[in-house]
Amino acid sequence: MSGITENQRKVIRGQLGREPRCLLKVSAKCRYGYPVVLKTAPLIVHDNDEFEVFPSLYWLSCPRRKEKVAEIESRGYIGELEGELASNPKLKKEYLKNEQSYLEEQSKLLNEEEKEFLEKKGARDALTRGIGGIESDQHIKCLHLHLAHQIADANVLGRLLQERFKFMDCPSDDVRCEKFV
Repeated sequence: MSGITENQRKVIRGQLGREPRCLLKVSAKCRYGYPVVLKTAPLIVHDNDEFEVFPSLYWLSCPRRKEKVAEIESRGYIGELEGELASNPKLKKEYLKNEQSYLEEQSKLLNEEEKEFLEKKGARDALTRGIGGIESDQHIKCLHLHLAHQIADANVLGRLLQERFKFMDCPSDDVRCEKFV
């Protein structure tokens, strides 16, 4: 976790409720300086030649935003967005462009040894799938991932979420991450 302070580590553990995995950096912070989006490595190689592919490049860590996205998902909003993707060629084109950029960024994080390791294991295609590892561009896996991608980089679905649902930082009298420090 190079470049990540001990205070950030404490906050991230509190936000996630566990030790973070594959953490590379904090990609975005709220106005109070707490992590909102984490960038993660795409591959964990264990000592015993076992490995785990971790296709979530950007991880939403802000508790307030995570809860709001979970509420939106529970109301069936993924289905609505999938319908928009299916019926709007311009939206679909932008989504596919964002997805390609995401996959390219993810690939850049792999060194040659890791790429060779994946080839040897027959698992290179595990990191050529869509955002969050989904195999279909007809479906959306998780709105958290799209919002995190938008906050850290660019994602049309995350942008639509931000425009439609107005995600905000905590109010100053209830900064949720303060309790994690």
